[in-house]
Amino acid sequence: MSFRNALITLTLVVFGLMAVYLVWRLVSVRRNPTTNDPENLTPFLDDDGLEGPRLERALGWSLIFVMIVALALPLYFLFEPSRQDDLAEHFDEQAVERGAILYANSESKEYDAAKSLLCANCHGVDGQGGQAPFVLQPELDICDVLENQGNPDVPECLPVQVVWTAPALDTVLLRFPEEEVFQILTWGRPGTPMPAWGVESGKGVLNTQSIDDLVAYLDSIQISKDDAQKRSTKEVIAFRLSAKENLEQQEIGVTTAKANLAKLRTDPKSTPAAIGEAEAEVASQEAIAASAKEWADQVADMGEGEVLFRLNCARCHTKGASYFDPNNLALPPPSPSGSGAFGPNLTGGSTLVQFPGGAGVQEQFDWVARGAPANEGYGIRGISSGRMPYFVNMLSEKQIKAIVAYERGL
Repeated sequence: MSFRNALITLTLVVFGLMAVYLVWRLVSVRRNPTTNDPENLTPFLDDDGLEGPRLERALGWSLIFVMIVALALPLYFLFEPSRQDDLAEHFDEQAVERGAILYANSESKEYDAAKSLLCANCHGVDGQGGQAPFVLQPELDICDVLENQGNPDVPECLPVQVVWTAPALDTVLLRFPEEEVFQILTWGRPGTPMPAWGVESGKGVLNTQSIDDLVAYLDSIQISKDDAQKRSTKEVIAFRLSAKENLEQQEIGVTTAKANLAKLRTDPKSTPAAIGEAEAEVASQEAIAASAKEWADQVADMGEGEVLFRLNCARCHTKGASYFDPNNLALPPPSPSGSGAFGPNLTGGSTLVQFPGGAGVQEQFDWVARGAPANEGYGIRGISSGRMPYFVNMLSEKQIKAIVAYERGL
């Protein structure tokens, strides 16, 4: 039990005893016989009775209470300076607990069906990232024609279901200040699965305190800078390996589909419809395998800077990077790397214009590594919106330099 809770308990006990005493006095007065004699004629104790054991008891109790006050005052002055800090710490702990409930999903021990927002469904129970379903709406001009909308004969005008890669949140405060995380939670990310949660946005349900609670919870699960940099290095290796493994799986799929087709062709009980479906499956698997091979070859040719850009920057600077899947042939063609989306277009030498010359290399490194607060300048008359994450806590100096070199070559 904390000192604060102990004081509260002691106070409640004292008030309880006082209440019991008052009730006892009221009851005892009602039981005492009344007299018609004036109160000034009521006989009292004489001097010997007053100055005897009764006086000693009164003085004894007085001494006890004086000692309590004498001890309590130094204790009060001793603990008072830290009381506000303790209250702030206690409030922060409660904020984390409330934020954990808001973040949780049904797999979390903090889950509350009436309060939880299911953030963990997309970002992972431990905040290490995950996936979110999302529907891409057609954007071609021909899709503005009413007859083409939802028309199976015009497949490019049909909505496409994608799996959107949701970022890790156990490193979000290594990339953004708390103020920007608050803004993201309040206003969301238009055009992505990230909704606006704040009442201020006109679309959400959370007040300022609840948004702060979520930020407090995210702060409590942040990993260290060293762990974040180690994870980034492992992600580069995993990115290259996943492309190879995916190609191998799709080639196995082609082999399986062809074996199934051959079996059907030699089976006298096979129907033309079944054989036709098997042939279509072979063609589909071969198309997917060709797409997977093209992607694997592309990844194999990527330098470290391009891979790091793909993992850390493309989410904002390349349309479709968050949901690109070489196995999903229904997706629109991928946009050129760095051609812009939520963030600006970096191709065509635009970074060389913003950060010109040899000095610009260092300025661009500082921009990627540390960013700039909202409304602060960067590069050639650039004005920061505060939305650019900083990667000095996520990546090593060598890795940031590799990203800068790649961007300057776009």
